[in-house]
Amino acid sequence: MSGREQPPSFGPPLGEPRRDGAEDGSALDVRTRRTRARLREAVVRLASAGPVENVAVADLVRAARINRTTFYKHAASPAAVLEQVLYEDLDRVRAAWIADTLAAELPVRDVLDRASHALVDHLERHDALYTAGLVGHRSAVLHQLLVDHFTASVRDLLARDPGILPGGKGSVAWRTDAHSRFVAHGEVGVVEAWLTLPAPRDRSLFVSAVAAMLPSWLAPRPHAAAD
Repeated sequence: MSGREQPPSFGPPLGEPRRDGAEDGSALDVRTRRTRARLREAVVRLASAGPVENVAVADLVRAARINRTTFYKHAASPAAVLEQVLYEDLDRVRAAWIADTLAAELPVRDVLDRASHALVDHLERHDALYTAGLVGHRSAVLHQLLVDHFTASVRDLLARDPGILPGGKGSVAWRTDAHSRFVAHGEVGVVEAWLTLPAPRDRSLFVSAVAAMLPSWLAPRPHAAAD
C-alpha cells in the first residue's frame, strides 16, 4: 500500500546515505553492506523453511557467516532483519498506492487493481516465506508485520487526506485508529486465504477479492472541476 507502528531495528536500508561521516564506498561501508546483504539473504532463506520465530540467532549468524557480536551491531533479532527486508519492498507498494489514490486521475477500480497487482508481485517474490509463515497461522510475527504495515498505510493516507475519514462517534484519532485496523486485518485475511490455494495461484482472484472487499471511502475522490 510511510509510517509504521515501530521502525525496524536493522539499521538504515541499503542505499541510504550514511550519517556518521564515513564516505560511501569506504572499506567500513563495504563491509557493513556485505554483512547486511548476508543477513538479509540468510533470514529469507531460513524463514522460507519455517516460521521466523523458529530461527535462532545462532542459526542466522551461521547461515550469514558472521559472529554474534557483529549480528547485534545490526539487529536485535532475526525478526527485525526480516521486517527490514519485507518493509523495504512493501513501502514501495504503499507509496505507489497512495500516490495513485491522492492523484485521483485513474478510475477507482484501476487504482485498486494496480495496488493489488503490486502486492501480489511482492507475495510471489517471497512465496516460500509467506507460505511457511502464514498458511496454518504458523507465524504470529509475520502476521503482525503485515497488519502493522497495512494499518500504517491507511493511517498515512488519512493523514494526507483527512476528509475521507468516515464520520461517526468518537474522536478523529480513535476513528482513524479503528478504521485503519479494520482495513488492515481484512486485507491480511485476504492474503492468508489466497495463500492457502495451491500454486500456481490465480492472481486475478486476489485482485478481484480486494476490490470487492475494501471500503468505498478508500477510493480516490474526483478533483473538483476547474472554473
